[in-house]
Amino acid sequence: MKKTHLMQTLRADRPGLDWPGWSLAFLVCSFVGWVFETTVVWRQTGKFTNRGYLSVLYPADHYFPALQGVPALGNLPAVFGLPIIEMYGFGAVIIIATMHGQRHHPVRIFCIGSVLMTLFELASSYLCTFALHHEFWNYSTDFLNFDGRICLRSSIAWGMLSLLAIEVLDPFVDRIYAHERGRRVFKVAMALLMGYAALCAALKYWLAPGLFPPQP
Repeated sequence: MKKTHLMQTLRADRPGLDWPGWSLAFLVCSFVGWVFETTVVWRQTGKFTNRGYLSVLYPADHYFPALQGVPALGNLPAVFGLPIIEMYGFGAVIIIATMHGQRHHPVRIFCIGSVLMTLFELASSYLCTFALHHEFWNYSTDFLNFDGRICLRSSIAWGMLSLLAIEVLDPFVDRIYAHERGRRVFKVAMALLMGYAALCAALKYWLAPGLFPPQP
């Protein structure tokens, strides 16, 4: 049957995912986003930086003064969190939920994904400014930027990441979900990982921001 409405076309043949399935999609895409952003920043700066919910913290003796007399242990950096960036996870969930039916239509995915995710990034920027009182990115020096919150370069990157989400990550998540959906351990694992991610977010943004070294 020919689709007559845009959203019907965009959502065509989206299989029903329950909360563990969407949690899996969020975590997988958040991890890929962490790898992407960490790599981009590493290529720009030449060094590893703390991104997202994974942080190489201060040396262990910063948190446990008793270890100051044991340099072999006290100088070891503490590691906390998960290698994920929630911005990419939420964005990918939006793209997968709305554009699953557009597999094998790369131009459409790129164009619509660029627009959707640019609007998402703009809204997220305002949310961070007014709710968290913090600026996590600034494109003021980029070509064709708006108030430093969005820019042409970022929009193009979002279009490419939308293609990755639909053509590669969505089928990958579907295969894992189809194999694991009936197993109780899968649901438990998703609940634990999402709960830990929520704890990391609460600590980083509200409860204990000083736990994390300043972002370079």
